[in-house]
Amino acid sequence: MGERLKNMRLPLANSTSRLRIMVLVLGIVASVCAGRLIQIQGLDAPAYAATASKQLTRSVPIAATRGTITDRSGVVLAVTSPAVMITADPTLINNPEPDKNRVEHVTDLLMKHVGGNREAYVTALTRPNTRYSIVARKVPAAAYHRFAQELSEANIYGVFRESDPIRTYPEHESAAALIGFVGADSMGQGGLEFSLNKELAGTAGREMYEAAPAGYRIPLGSNMIEHPEDGVSYELTIDGDLQTMTERKLAETVSESRATSGVAIALDIKTGEVLAMANAPSFDPNNIASARNEDLFNRAITQAYEPGSVQKVITLAALMDAGLITPDTRLIVPPTIQSGGNTVKDVWKHGYANVTARGVLAYSSNIGTIMMTREMDKAAYRESLIRMGLGQRTGIELPGEATGFVPPSDMPDYTRDQISFGQGLSVTAIQNAAAIAGILNGGIYNPPTVLRSATDADGNPVPIERREPRRVVSPETSKGIATMMESVVGPGAFASSLTMDEYRLGGKTGTSENFNVELGAYSGYTSSYVGMGPADDPRILTYVVVEEPQNGHTGGAVAGPVAWDMLRVALPRYGVPASTGSRPDEELLTW
Repeated sequence: MGERLKNMRLPLANSTSRLRIMVLVLGIVASVCAGRLIQIQGLDAPAYAATASKQLTRSVPIAATRGTITDRSGVVLAVTSPAVMITADPTLINNPEPDKNRVEHVTDLLMKHVGGNREAYVTALTRPNTRYSIVARKVPAAAYHRFAQELSEANIYGVFRESDPIRTYPEHESAAALIGFVGADSMGQGGLEFSLNKELAGTAGREMYEAAPAGYRIPLGSNMIEHPEDGVSYELTIDGDLQTMTERKLAETVSESRATSGVAIALDIKTGEVLAMANAPSFDPNNIASARNEDLFNRAITQAYEPGSVQKVITLAALMDAGLITPDTRLIVPPTIQSGGNTVKDVWKHGYANVTARGVLAYSSNIGTIMMTREMDKAAYRESLIRMGLGQRTGIELPGEATGFVPPSDMPDYTRDQISFGQGLSVTAIQNAAAIAGILNGGIYNPPTVLRSATDADGNPVPIERREPRRVVSPETSKGIATMMESVVGPGAFASSLTMDEYRLGGKTGTSENFNVELGAYSGYTSSYVGMGPADDPRILTYVVVEEPQNGHTGGAVAGPVAWDMLRVALPRYGVPASTGSRPDEELLTW
């Protein structure tokens, strides 16, 4: 048995063979390593260097400073203040080892210096599968400095900052719908902030530097900065004091009349500059979260409505410019008039009344206006309205402007009748105000504007695109309409309470019924009033529109006092001398 086992021994390999095999294997491994080394250090060196550099390089945007917005006197309406966005690398903060976890410590410091929501901070600092998490936005620079100092003292790494400026509105609700606001991303969300966002925002820069995994700069590492280009600053045509007074009076009227909303505009007739543009209710752009959505829009340019009897000013201007009437044209106005199967009446009861064209405007006679407008070709009448700016955008530098609507030339006769006294068409407040201002400005229409000047970050002037003035009616028509509007506030007229001792004023009331789509009928009112002064050389125009008033509804009673107050402040404020000369007599209204 032992002999058999002895014969079954396996022969060991030859030592020389084993050595050769080992040398061969080592040679192969060495060749592979050498080849890989040649590839890394020779052939692919730039690519690997770039990858390594990318892993070590942090790129941080440098926000441009958003341009400032001021009123015409330099009062700041919108300005940007330094602030930061706090970010974190959760892998450096949320360590799985309890004694190295810094989530609670960082959260405590955030609550101490920044305030806010503790749970939101914890969520951001523990976000999985990421090395970049936004912790807090719009943190004032001073608050962040105190927070960062305590982080450094505690040797906590992994929290970073990026520029995230705060946009503030020092005048709060003043001209809020006109100026607009910015969102969390610092992009304009309404008003001029939106329409001029590109110019205001400027161009962001960028800083790139080498950093350790913890995020701190490597001493003597590379650093490159692309400087930002700050935004353009704008000076508005708005008069801050007049704007504040207008907003206060308008808000009081909307509240007292229990209306849904109101707008008020003051225009420099000579230039087309908007001196005030108020909305009620308004909002505070510093606290958008508390604003109602419907109040964020600038109703003066976005809301189209039937203008009511204020339209008679434009209608009579079209008729006068066509040579069909003069202020002294005589009419016999019947008690009613038929139009499209309906009976049209005046707001004042009368039999057959002998009135002049001036009297038609002063008494706001629908019937007299229809009678005179029927003398004009429908296509020519519509063309006149379009020439004066109705049915089209004014081009003012604000977003969301509505066009309004003027029916086509082949409109039915009853539609022409309706349009003549302010129904059957729609306008915006800025559209109507600019049209009447153009009529009163010697017949020259100045496209309305809210921008007075602009400068770049270095204080150099930036050109503003201006639209060219155009003639809409003759100088003779302009003078005729001005004197007719003065009669509206003169003796015996419906708005005689809206006169002023120091200045000869003019005006026109408007009270239109609103069409309710759901009911398929007219329901509720739009009350309006346009005022101007001085009548002998018109300089300032005011226009007020109040929607759905419940306590009173006539334009003279609801909207008129606001327009009058605006003129009372604006005329002496802009150095308009007291009026001289005689005022129209009541006898001119009839014959």
